[in-house]
Amino acid sequence: MKIIYTRGNRTETLASLATLRKILNRFIAHRVFYEVSSRNKRGHEFFSAKNIFVVGSIEVTNRDYLTITIFDANNPTHSIEILNPATMRIYDEMPGKGFAVSFISDSETGIESRCYLRDEGDDGDGGLKRTALEKITLPQLFEYLEEITSADLSKL
Repeated sequence: MKIIYTRGNRTETLASLATLRKILNRFIAHRVFYEVSSRNKRGHEFFSAKNIFVVGSIEVTNRDYLTITIFDANNPTHSIEILNPATMRIYDEMPGKGFAVSFISDSETGIESRCYLRDEGDDGDGGLKRTALEKITLPQLFEYLEEITSADLSKL
């Protein structure tokens, strides 16, 4: 995999999986904005999916091909899997503006797949904090509604 640093516009070849892990570990316990997209060389987009989540862990493996899996800390069923990227671009030219990377894979048919990740800051109590109503399950909501409606009827 080729690594392109936007600061200084220099290109290197990935030295080791440990180097890649060290770069990606900057995202752990941080809110991350991501966009996964696919388009042809003419720029016509086929699809694009965007979201923000807190990174719980990152796995990097290289068996038959390089696989990067990024796990959501607050949702065990949500993850991003990047398969065999050809290029990783590192956006670090503006300190304090957020660290970002993008993984790009090209096919022989002229289709480019891209996964862009941007650091949105420490997890903390920031924008992903859920309200009490969002934390309860639907059965709990029905039980609560039943309690307050039956309590009102007994006062009549």
